Amino acid sequence: MTLKIAIPNKGRLMEETVDVLRSIGLRVPRGNDRQLIATVNDGRYQILFTRAGDIPEYVMIGAADIGVTGLDLVAETGAHVKKLIDLDYGKCRLVVAGPEAAHLESISDLPKNARIATSFPNLTRRYFASKKMKVEIIPISGAAEITPYIGVADAIADLVQTGTTLKQNHLVLLDVILDSWAVMIAPKHIAASHAQAIDDLVEGIRGVQAAHRKRYLMANVPKKSVDEVRRIIPGLSAPTIMTTANAAIVAMHAVVDEDHLNALVPKLKKAGASGILVLPIERLIP
Repeated sequence: MTLKIAIPNKGRLMEETVDVLRSIGLRVPRGNDRQLIATVNDGRYQILFTRAGDIPEYVMIGAADIGVTGLDLVAETGAHVKKLIDLDYGKCRLVVAGPEAAHLESISDLPKNARIATSFPNLTRRYFASKKMKVEIIPISGAAEITPYIGVADAIADLVQTGTTLKQNHLVLLDVILDSWAVMIAPKHIAASHAQAIDDLVEGIRGVQAAHRKRYLMANVPKKSVDEVRRIIPGLSAPTIMTTANAAIVAMHAVVDEDHLNALVPKLKKAGASGILVLPIERLIP
């Protein structure tokens, strides 16, 4: 039975989602504005390219079996879905920000019944209600940054990644409403006919995530130096040691952090290791 997967139809979220699916063997085409549906892997999967904001509802009502979208959009829509796995991209924050000229330092400095322009009215309303503050929500669909300067709002609630856009538009961060990232979601009750296929996808993604920033290291090591090298490269549990044609030499294999390689290689060479080889890892199943 074909598994329907809804993914964003544009932007970085679409590009990185396609990369993840391709990394676990789904032959997903690069999306474009005209392609809405793609059937891949001999009909086992159907990719639905759609608006990221629509994906939570599509999954909830069963139009898609699973979907990838932002955690912020799941929370905004209030869709009754469950999170299958957190993905390591699409990281951003929904924040409250106000104009520099107003000399605001926190949300407590906002005027009474402040007007807040946002494309996330539900999240923003719940946030201010939790702070017991009465505000007027101004729903918008375009750029929020301009609204304080044209008299539409006193502040905004908008997504930021680095904060550069706020600075460029002379806005200051007042508080964080929500931290967000890409997630894979499914209906609350997964159909039995799709359960195994979904589990397989999730486990595949876990394997790719585990391999992120890891490298497979191989080296020839004198037998007399094995204990020293074992302390240098412990691997996931312990290095794999194999005999070679030279009785005085063993081959040691281990998984290491990419960030440690520059410091690790000189130590290995000092310990007598040679023929050091470093390879990328596509998936890592602990």
